[in-house]
Amino acid sequence: MYSKAIKGNQEIDPDELKKKIDDNANIFLLDVRTPQEYEAWRISYEKYDNPKLIPVDRLFMNDPTLLKEIPKEKEIVTVCAHGNRSMIAAKILHQLGYNVKSVKGGMAGWNKVYDIAEISVPKEAPFKIWQIRRISKGCMGYIISSEEDKTATVIDPSREIYESFLKIAQDNEFQITQLLDTHQHADHVSGIVKLVKTITTETNMEQIRIYCSSLEDYETSKTELKNIMYVKDGDKIDIDDKVTLRAIHTPGHTNGSMSFILEYSTNYNNNNNNVNDKNPTNSYLFTGDTLFVDGVGRPDLRDQTKKFAELLYNTYHKKILQLPDDTIVLPAHFNGTSIALKHTVPILETLGTIKKRVKLLSMTKDEFIDYIVDTVQPRPGNYRTIISINKKMLLQDEIEMADLEAGPNSCAISS
Repeated sequence: MYSKAIKGNQEIDPDELKKKIDDNANIFLLDVRTPQEYEAWRISYEKYDNPKLIPVDRLFMNDPTLLKEIPKEKEIVTVCAHGNRSMIAAKILHQLGYNVKSVKGGMAGWNKVYDIAEISVPKEAPFKIWQIRRISKGCMGYIISSEEDKTATVIDPSREIYESFLKIAQDNEFQITQLLDTHQHADHVSGIVKLVKTITTETNMEQIRIYCSSLEDYETSKTELKNIMYVKDGDKIDIDDKVTLRAIHTPGHTNGSMSFILEYSTNYNNNNNNVNDKNPTNSYLFTGDTLFVDGVGRPDLRDQTKKFAELLYNTYHKKILQLPDDTIVLPAHFNGTSIALKHTVPILETLGTIKKRVKLLSMTKDEFIDYIVDTVQPRPGNYRTIISINKKMLLQDEIEMADLEAGPNSCAISS
């Protein structure tokens, strides 16, 4: 009965779906997977943080009561894991008179969709910051550009959306010259290798530098990358003559996790003397997976949960929480179940607000460790394979990426 193909274009590209959502189009998202799949990972963007769930096998029942939940006046967009079940659902609904399309590639295709938000900085700041968000995975990376020499530094790029970093560079006419990872990611493949391979030419090869933590166990004997530099606590990475990233060793999520605080020089007149000073307020702290806007990093992905939980506690209380309350925290992930991503709206928070919001930060050390150890969450799928790829800095085959990184990020613990 439902074997006939849908007339016309029967699929919608994930990027086109995002554009429809951004434009507030009259659509209705219908997830046709199982309840278990839906609870584990679903589209969460703008007002669609809880799309309607009707498993495809229920649509075969042709239940009038069930069909009343699907509006005829809207364009229906069906989604599943890889686009197969959603295509079946689309055919069923098309036969019943609905205007319907299936998301091409399903959640695996949606996993490559990104959104960009520019971070507000002081008018006189000699830099710009962009936050690049991988919507489905919850990964976030950053570009810091120099207004002085039109170069840029990339922080924590995700392999699946490496094109987004290139787009920002092209649109703003600057050159990416530096790339860094805050730590060895476990839930997604780093985009550093792919980006370097894409932007490298014979003329700029020596200008591109890669920075990694000296305290992570990298094994780069087979990598094609050049100019790899290993960062220690207190090291400084110059964006240009006025802007610097200072490394802060913040162990706990991993042993070698580094956070980076952006410092910049401001010239002002004091008793007719020009004074060059580091900006004392509105600092920007790139925390990787160490601290999030609504949670803390998980310490169990290297199989030493209690030890790393203690490291994490010390990181917060001896380092991060010692910074000014108006420090702006820019993490490498957001939790899609608690934060509905908004188009072009950055995800960030001041350290003072995070102190009040995240109850774990006010616990005693024993309370913190006990809570962390007792709150073990499912680990990211294929995380050991992903760690191995990131450890060796290898160029990953695109064919393997979709299933390798399926599922949401799960690097945070909330209280």
